[in-house]
Amino acid sequence: MGLFGRAKQKDENLEKLKILFDRFEYPHLEKLCTDVIKQTPQVPQNERLERVEYLEFVWDQYKKGAFTFQQAMDFAVSQGIIQKDFFE
Repeated sequence: MGLFGRAKQKDENLEKLKILFDRFEYPHLEKLCTDVIKQTPQVPQNERLERVEYLEFVWDQYKKGAFTFQQAMDFAVSQGIIQKDFFE
């Protein structure tokens, strides 16, 4: 496959993640951070992040390799956000 085959696969996962994260509600993003990524964004005391801010944090963590596409899929299925065959 070579270098270009791998890049295309990664781009495909990015598009799938965009579709997947569109289905996540605020509590799902919080739980993804604590259960899968194992860290949460830094929040000033007595403040709450907006959904968009959580999404930015999650994307940054994905780019850093803190979790994989498959982990996000498994989490979404286990939380009842999507069906197992969602992308088939």
